[in-house]
Amino acid sequence: MTKFAKKFSQFAYTDFYLFAFAAIVTIAWTVESAEFGFVALVLLTCIALVTLNDILPLTAPLFYAMCMIFTDKVEDFIFMWPTFIPLGIALAIFVVRNRARIRLGKMFVPQLLVSAALLLGGVGVCTAEEYLRALPNTLFLGIGVLAIYMLIYQFAGRDDRRDVGLYFSKMLMWLGFAVLAETAVWYIRADLAPSEWGTVARDFGWGIENNAATILSLTAPMCFYLASRYRNGGIYALCGVAQYVGIVLTYSRGGILMAAVTGPVCAVCTLVKAVDKKRMGIAYAVIIAAAAVVCGVLFDEIAAAIDSLFDQGFGVSSRDLLYAEAWRLFAGHPFLGVGLGYVGENFSINTMQFYWFHSTLFQVLANMGVVGLAAYAVYYVARFRIVCAKLRNPFNLFVLVAWLGFEGYSMMDTGTFVPFPTMALVLVMTAMLEITGSRPQFTGEPDAYNRTFARGGVCAEARRYDSFTPAYIRAAA
Repeated sequence: MTKFAKKFSQFAYTDFYLFAFAAIVTIAWTVESAEFGFVALVLLTCIALVTLNDILPLTAPLFYAMCMIFTDKVEDFIFMWPTFIPLGIALAIFVVRNRARIRLGKMFVPQLLVSAALLLGGVGVCTAEEYLRALPNTLFLGIGVLAIYMLIYQFAGRDDRRDVGLYFSKMLMWLGFAVLAETAVWYIRADLAPSEWGTVARDFGWGIENNAATILSLTAPMCFYLASRYRNGGIYALCGVAQYVGIVLTYSRGGILMAAVTGPVCAVCTLVKAVDKKRMGIAYAVIIAAAAVVCGVLFDEIAAAIDSLFDQGFGVSSRDLLYAEAWRLFAGHPFLGVGLGYVGENFSINTMQFYWFHSTLFQVLANMGVVGLAAYAVYYVARFRIVCAKLRNPFNLFVLVAWLGFEGYSMMDTGTFVPFPTMALVLVMTAMLEITGSRPQFTGEPDAYNRTFARGGVCAEARRYDSFTPAYIRAAA
């Protein structure tokens, strides 16, 4: 390994590396520069691909990239296609240089069954035009997500000196901050009074307010996981609070509802699992006091914002019509449903050419029938069996909380049928659980390179990078 490669490998496991990617996509989105975003992102990603042996740090550009899409107009980005040539070459170099025996992972078969159900949905019922219109989304949601899962599972966690769950949680935290920063920029540009915040739609280009709330529902709980891992974890708890506030600022009612459930659960779990419960309790007290001061100073503005939220009402936004329509379609075509290309009268299809029923259950019933229901049942049993297998591990616990919030929200929205980043991210989270579950649990103090060692006199010696292995830590502890 060259000196540069070694230095970059160390850099790739720091927060500065994750911040660099988050900053690139946020700046590109803010100034609406596809040129800067693609060139900078691809350049840093290519360097990572040709120097690293572990794909774990590459999850950052993979999932952050969507945050630089400032418009839904393809012509504003398609001219940057040449940047994918060096990216493809670098990826090929990475795969060849790090080739190993293929590992399929526990979610391979369940996701393959989902892929088959998606492709079979509506066969014999929908027209060829309807089927082909939805085919790109169908393939991405099934085979595409499976390919991403296999790639990450195959090459992630190869450096056993790294705390995979810790690093991945930090990746999610910075993704949440990228979404939060763009939400803040949207508000600054909108220049609306708080009393008007609930009257407008938020379009970020890469998604709308519901998509932002979905991402934050997955990232915010992992900030609290990080808080439980550090002696001075209060700063991460504050990060989690900030991202939950971000969910509120999306004005997504379903997202806010689930945040009201998972937020307190995360706070309690963090206190129970904290390295230093006394310090965490003090941090909570400081955060609550600071929040009280902010509420006191900005009382009128906050009251107006809350009134604007309640002015939206608590109606079902025509979801009752969609659910009734889905059930009627299932009753008429119970075996394979009507397919993902179906278009009804209660919702207008968007750029994804997809008719959303705004519920995981009703989407499956209407589009894929009993076959889809069976495939998704296998998928969910497999996924939740993985996360529940080692709930004593805080990483599993907080992922479970994040998933419950996400799945609850998706029962009233579209999250589980958005291929990227949502479902790809969920399946990659599962891959991280599989990797961490196959290793002894890290319980020590993380360092700046996301290595974890036992506390005590051995800490100084363990900072020697080459001496750090799980076996060394277990012996030293």
